[in-house]
Amino acid sequence: MAKKDYKKLSDNSIVTLVDQQVGNSVGYADSELSTERAKIIDYYNGTLPKPAHDGNSKYVSLDVYDAVESLKAALLETFSAGTRTVKFAPQNEDDVELAKMCTEYTDYVVHRQNDMFNVMSTAIHDALIARAGVVKVFWENSAETDYEEFEDITESELDMLLAQDNVELVESTTDDIGLTSGTIGIERDTSQVVIENVAPEEFLIESQAKSLEDVTFCAHRTKKTLSELRLEGYSEKLIDKIGDHTDVDFETDPEVLARFDNIGNFRNGSSDHQDQVRSVMVYEAYILLDVEGTGIAELYKVIKAGNVLLEKEKVNRKPFVTFVPLPTPHSFYGNNFADKVVATQNARTVLTRSILDHAMITNNPRYTVVKGGLSNPRELIDNRLGGIVNTTRPDAISPMLQAPLNPFIFQTIKMLDEDMEDTTGVSKMSQGLNKDAISKQNSAAMVEQLATMSQQRQKIIARNFASQFMKPLFHMVYNLVCENEMQEKMVELSGSYVVCDPRKWKEKRDVQIELHLGYGEQEKEATKYLNMHTLLTNDPNLAAMYQQPNQYELAKKIMELSGVKEVSNYLTNPENIEPPQPDPAAEMQMQMAQKQLELQERQTAIAEMKAQVDSQISQMKIELEKAKVENQHAIQSDSLDLKEEQLRHKKLIDSAELVLAQQADEITAIASPNG
Repeated sequence: MAKKDYKKLSDNSIVTLVDQQVGNSVGYADSELSTERAKIIDYYNGTLPKPAHDGNSKYVSLDVYDAVESLKAALLETFSAGTRTVKFAPQNEDDVELAKMCTEYTDYVVHRQNDMFNVMSTAIHDALIARAGVVKVFWENSAETDYEEFEDITESELDMLLAQDNVELVESTTDDIGLTSGTIGIERDTSQVVIENVAPEEFLIESQAKSLEDVTFCAHRTKKTLSELRLEGYSEKLIDKIGDHTDVDFETDPEVLARFDNIGNFRNGSSDHQDQVRSVMVYEAYILLDVEGTGIAELYKVIKAGNVLLEKEKVNRKPFVTFVPLPTPHSFYGNNFADKVVATQNARTVLTRSILDHAMITNNPRYTVVKGGLSNPRELIDNRLGGIVNTTRPDAISPMLQAPLNPFIFQTIKMLDEDMEDTTGVSKMSQGLNKDAISKQNSAAMVEQLATMSQQRQKIIARNFASQFMKPLFHMVYNLVCENEMQEKMVELSGSYVVCDPRKWKEKRDVQIELHLGYGEQEKEATKYLNMHTLLTNDPNLAAMYQQPNQYELAKKIMELSGVKEVSNYLTNPENIEPPQPDPAAEMQMQMAQKQLELQERQTAIAEMKAQVDSQISQMKIELEKAKVENQHAIQSDSLDLKEEQLRHKKLIDSAELVLAQQADEITAIASPNG
């Protein structure tokens, strides 16, 4: 089959296609949806139903207001009561810390860079009275310039200062010696994710849309001045082409008129006092188009004013997040929550007015007067307390008979109360404990159970808010941060500031929602973890597995469930705690005890050594005495032998001396001349 040839779309053709889609979309001009919203706003403000006659009671039952505000309060309390209901799930064990970092930074973008409480409050309010609450999430490129003065710097220093990319010279002066003074401008990048509410009448979507993801067209229309268009960077040539194009004006929109009806005249006659502040209707449309004629339509962002195409750009996603509290399958717009209570408000108002009118007539009845029976009819008309009425005959005045009040009126009003609770799911028990629920037979547990059961429908709406609104919003914020953040950021994680780089967060993440809606359910969760702490602490087998990091995480969870946001102000992460430094006094005492112990050990060793030496000395003394006795016998024997030897030796000496003496005599005799 031959491929069909498609033509490229010109700018004029694109504008024509967008105009056709705008004209056929829901929410444009005086559609039934816009008329319904205007009516609901009147009921919410208490201006409907109007009295049947001017003289009747003006009382209006505020059932629509009560139902909307009660459910809005319950949802806001669930999602903004200090607990973190949204977090990113880790993909594996190594991804736990990075998932925490992504959660912390995304939470910072949503709650600190943007006013998320106000965004949720407005979205919930719009959803309850206008079927759908719409929020626009986009990346806004912006910058701020800080001005600083400098004095007496050299030319080289000034060149180094101006070499930075974000610094520019504003003004400067140079003195006689060549030193420069002046002012520099330092530009700071303040680009960020912006989350803003879209008014119901400003959001357009194709009439038979099933969901926001499947539609081929949706748009955001706003009134902008020519000055705003110039600031957004559009050329003067395009702005001049817009001219005085006529379009739907919010000043005639029934929904807008109803919203500002209790304030006064909505028309602003000074809007065209200068051409610079003249307003034009600007459409930011997201539409599937085959611009290049390839046969495949792609999503484009098209911005037009009048018949002028200001911008077209291929995009990956629509920037809208919606919340429909009562969704209808296969339809973008569900049922109108507030419209379900209109019949109750009408009926209750009529019945209450009849009671008030009856009481007024009973206290101030109408009279029948016989013709000519009054001297001065004005005296009867003047309903002054204690006033005198002059009559000409006794039966001149008689009160007109008044039908009694129907006794079933009060039962009917009570039935309407029950009907509204069944319709909206917002019971008196959940709004504030009904005094009739407290009795001697009703225990605290029974009252708590009744209050929780009365909130089942609120829980379903809360889960719709979590899945339809919170999850896609955080996903969209996460994707915008990954795609557009160009520098590292500081994030507070577990009580300490760490550096994170959103440019590396490319992996798709799952979002988890934790919500506790009901009578004291968050307190129950906190008590559950507190009981777990007691169990783990008191069980010796479990205590070994319940270490300081586990205790910190459990205490942190308990505080978050109790509504404490800044947990790091009260608990310090064990990873950030420095090892305890020893106490000098305790260390000195420990050293003294150690020295004393060493002294005692030495004394004990000396005593043991002394005992050992004494034992050795005693043994040596015994051995010495034994040796001494043995030696005495040997000495005595030796003494005798010595004496005998000495005697023998003496004899020998005597003999030798005698021989010597004889020889000497002989020598002397020989030597004598007389010899």
